[in-house]
Order: sequence, then C-alpha cells, then structure tokens
Amino acid sequence: MTGWLLVALAAAILLIWTARHFTLSAAQRRQEILSPASAPPVLPDPPRASIIVPARNEAANIADCLDSLTRQSYPNFEIIVVDDRSSDSTADLVRRAAATDPRIRLVQVAQLPPGWFGKAHALWTGAQAAAGDWLLFVDADCRQAPHSLSAALGYTLARSGDLLSLWPLIDMHSFGENLIQPLCGSILALYFRPAWVNDPKKKVAFANGQFILIRRSVYQAVGGHQALRDELVEDIALARLVKGRGYRLLNALGLDLFRTRMYDSLPAAWRGWTRIFSQAFRYPWLLAAVFFGVLLFSGSPFLLLVWGGLAAHAADFHDPLRNTLFALGLAQVVMMMSVLVRYSRMSRAEARYLLFYPLSVLLVSGIIINALASRLGLATVTWRGTAYRGRQRL
Repeated sequence: MTGWLLVALAAAILLIWTARHFTLSAAQRRQEILSPASAPPVLPDPPRASIIVPARNEAANIADCLDSLTRQSYPNFEIIVVDDRSSDSTADLVRRAAATDPRIRLVQVAQLPPGWFGKAHALWTGAQAAAGDWLLFVDADCRQAPHSLSAALGYTLARSGDLLSLWPLIDMHSFGENLIQPLCGSILALYFRPAWVNDPKKKVAFANGQFILIRRSVYQAVGGHQALRDELVEDIALARLVKGRGYRLLNALGLDLFRTRMYDSLPAAWRGWTRIFSQAFRYPWLLAAVFFGVLLFSGSPFLLLVWGGLAAHAADFHDPLRNTLFALGLAQVVMMMSVLVRYSRMSRAEARYLLFYPLSVLLVSGIIINALASRLGLATVTWRGTAYRGRQRL
C-alpha cells in the first residue's frame, strides 16, 4: 500500500512539472517585456528624473556605470552618486566624471546614523538631494542600455504606475554562479510572479533594488527609505509598502535594458542569496516550505530515478510497482529538464549547466537552510563587511 501511495505522489509531481510548460507559455504570452523599442516618442515637456546610485567601495564599477547612465536617450535627468563611506577611490572617480558632465553630482555620507542600515540610508540621502519628479534607484554594478530610462518611464506612465521595477539580464561567468543563480532566480520568479505583482487585487509585492523607478510624490507619501531604515532587503520592503498603501506597483522583464553581474564567486553568491532569502519571505515557515519544495520537486526526481532503477533492476524488471516507480522517476527527470531548458532560454542562462542540476539543488538547499537559521537568529549574514543576525546589525 505504501508503495502505491509513493506512486501517486510521484505521478502528482510529474503532473506539476508538466503543468509548468503551460504556465511558462502563458507567462510568455502575457508577460510585459521591455526593450529599446519600448521607448515612446519624447514628450513635449518630459518630467525630470533623478537617477540615484548608492556606491560603497565601487571603484571597479562606478566609471562604467556612469558611462552607461550618461548615454541615456531621455532628455531630462540628473545623476546623483551617494558615496557611502567608501575607503577606495570611488569618490575621486565620480568627481572626475562630474567634471566633464554637469548632470552628475556627488553626495558623500560620512557616518551611518544609529538605527539605519547602510544602503537604505544611502538611498534616502540621495533622494533628499534629488530634484526630479521621478526617482530611479540603480546599483553601481549595473550597466544600462541607452533607452532604459525612456522605456521604463514611458511604460510606467502609460499604465498609470507609481513604482516600476525591472528584472535584469544576469551575467554569470564562474562555475559557481551558473550553478546557483538560475535556481535562486527561478525561486523568486515563481513566488513573486510579475503577473501577480502587477495585479492590484493580489497582495504579492516585489521590487528588485537594481532598478526601481518611483514617483517622488509616492516615495514621500509612504515615508521613503526612512520608513525602511532597518530593513536588510529594502527593495522588497519598499514594494510591500507602496502596494500596501494602494499605489500601483509594476514589474516587467528588462533583459535588453540593463544587465548586472550580481556576484563574482560562489562564496559571494552564497552570502548574497542568504541575505535575500532571509528577508524575502515574510515568515520563517514560508522559507521552510520553500526548502521542502526545492527538495520535493527538484531533488526527489533524481532520487526516484536512481532508487527506482536499482530496485527494478534487482527484481529483473519483473515487479510492476518497482517498474512503475522507475518509469515515473525517469519521466520526472525528463519533464523537469525540458522545463528548465525553456526557463534557461527565457532568462538567457547557459543550459549546459543543467548537467550539474543535482549539485545546484544541494547548494541552494544549503543557502535556504542558512537563510532560515539567520531569520531565526541562529546564524549571521555578512554583507558588505557588516554582520547581521535576524534584523539586528552586529
């Protein structure tokens, strides 16, 4: 009896993976995808936009970041770089760029006030110095296409939006990045589906801090980053705040508008995704559910294939139950891989790394466990040289 219950569970998992093909097709049909062609004609009196870049020890990135921002086709914008207590040459590089482009301004943070986390304070500081009707928060490790601001603002205005956040093209170079990034990204995309985020009737809210465009009036009305000063993942917290107050929240794919390399090594990706997962899900039990979901849907097909194959072979393939389990395990793996290949193409990841998918599942499961331990105050998260436990800075 237990064996056939296992068959029923395995069949259900196979059906869910099969259904993912239909949900991916539906997502492709309805998903808003911005591109350079999305940029509308220039308005007669375009609203002023303030691009705010928080930068802490970003000497390796800031020059290229500013170069991509100064090439924007949008006609009315300023760039504010907030040097957040950098110990490298970040500020000097910004001054050098500002000397040749008057749209660039440098704002420096000397110290972090009590009760604030660093990035939230840097973003708040930049917003206070901004003169634009719209605020665009971008990270220093992002590179913008020339029409990114025009396309994003045009899209938002056409839909009467108040906050737009874009999902980027992720550059991945190392083996560890290619193992971790796609699966971690797919977990976020599955839980924070853009179609759900864009639906005012649903409570799901998400924003990617690498690209957040928000009306200044709305930013001020919700209290801005001052209301989020102790949030470790301030972007999702801002999205929840904005949508919770009844403003229009939008998400869209911006793969052709900006790109970023989030982490340059496996340890950096481990720390970064631990921080994100520890705060992205509202409750610890949700994070625990994500962990068991990853094991059940991404890990168990491989286990069933190997165990079912060995068991069926031991019975010379004469046992109907063992043969059925082996067949279901094989079907699960084939269906799962076909879905993941489609997802890799959509996100422009390299599908060849799916050969190591079991290792990806193990690593990401470890990240989720670490994030859950951090959320429960049992472990620390180290980010940008600062250690955090739960919501406390150590």
